[in-house]
Amino acid sequence: MGEMWQNGTALYYISQVREFSRPILDYMVNHYVGLTILFTYLSIIVKISFPFAVINKSLKPFVVIAMILFHAGIGIGMGLLTFSLIMIVMELLLFTDREYKKLYHFIKISFRKISITIRRKTRKLGYVSFQHKQILVFYDGWCPVCTNIKDNLYKLDYFRMLRLVSFRNSSLVQAYKLDVNELERRMHSFSMNDSSKIQRGIDSIAQICTRIPYLWWAVPFIIIFKKMGIGGYLYDYIASKRKVIPVGNCDDLCELQPKRVH
Repeated sequence: MGEMWQNGTALYYISQVREFSRPILDYMVNHYVGLTILFTYLSIIVKISFPFAVINKSLKPFVVIAMILFHAGIGIGMGLLTFSLIMIVMELLLFTDREYKKLYHFIKISFRKISITIRRKTRKLGYVSFQHKQILVFYDGWCPVCTNIKDNLYKLDYFRMLRLVSFRNSSLVQAYKLDVNELERRMHSFSMNDSSKIQRGIDSIAQICTRIPYLWWAVPFIIIFKKMGIGGYLYDYIASKRKVIPVGNCDDLCELQPKRVH
């Protein structure tokens, strides 16, 4: 370490060299003198303690991160991008495969916990604040693809805005006096507070997408297809090609198995 590092003026003198100074470094040195001196001394401490701290498994992650930030600062402040990238890669090699696996599992578990917490909070908020926006959706429970889509919608429905029921075995069909033949052709949906305004087919999909933030990107395309007059035809074509597998029921005809005579 030279004298300039020891008295905390190294970063200042670096900022005065045009070949190795960028506007961000010059701005920091001129406007935040105390912070510049602090960074200078911190860099000295990190570099001196680095060989010893790497041996300690508890301190190694913090020291390596500090060195990565140090060389990232050199790349941004001095413009030495190639040097900084090489040093950062070398520092990342200090971690073993086992440590990277532990880090991966830690991030995975933390992300899952955060996701569950956010999901619970948003669903509670949605149940309290947006209950009047909840819609009832009738889908085909005999269609494997439809059932799979239903499961995925439940995962995305953080605010509990959807209530999806199969019209194949739902008493709600009779309660709301819906036509089963129409339900077979097109999905139906309506607000839980107003069952008189029934949406069908592509309009039902639009109603679903507007209630799930992850699907808002699809709303403009649905509107464009409707304006072009092809939205309904496209929906009817896809719906007519779906596979229907009766579960625990007969379709129009039921086969009787002949009794075996022993």
